[in-house]
Amino acid sequence: MKPWPLFSRLWMSCAGLSLALVLTAGPASATGDDRAGLAFENADIQAVIAEVARLTGTTFLFDPARVQGRITILAAGDVSPAQALELLRSALALHGYVLVARPEGVLIVPAHEVADAGFVVEVIRLTYASAGEVALTLSWVAPPGVRVVPFYPTNSVVISGHAAGVEQMLDLFRSQ
Repeated sequence: MKPWPLFSRLWMSCAGLSLALVLTAGPASATGDDRAGLAFENADIQAVIAEVARLTGTTFLFDPARVQGRITILAAGDVSPAQALELLRSALALHGYVLVARPEGVLIVPAHEVADAGFVVEVIRLTYASAGEVALTLSWVAPPGVRVVPFYPTNSVVISGHAAGVEQMLDLFRSQ
């Protein structure tokens, strides 16, 4: 028996495996870019959370008995870790869950539990804009569970909801 056919098959297998690894790594990892594809159709929520945790390096904490269901996330192209986290946040919000950042990790809990724990109301008086127009615009970007309404007598915007969501809305005013 000649050793060359065995060596040839072994070499071809190694070459094929190397090529497969290069092709699955794709150009993003070769350039040092952290972007990756994110496509889940009718997938288990926990599987999607696990993949986003892997992509972002984020620790997620949740009760598997309470965080259940199926979600769809279809990104048109590669997404950054920050975009993956925002896509997960949006998909979970559609199912009534919110992400709560804590020092030990990011908690995934039902939205109604967070809203009950820290309900906040903030009033912002406007000088150069109409309260109705600002409230309408902000309502499109408000996190789930946050309500934005105009108060016409004082030309103010009233923002109410869970503390983290209201703080996000206030950051929009602070950045201007």
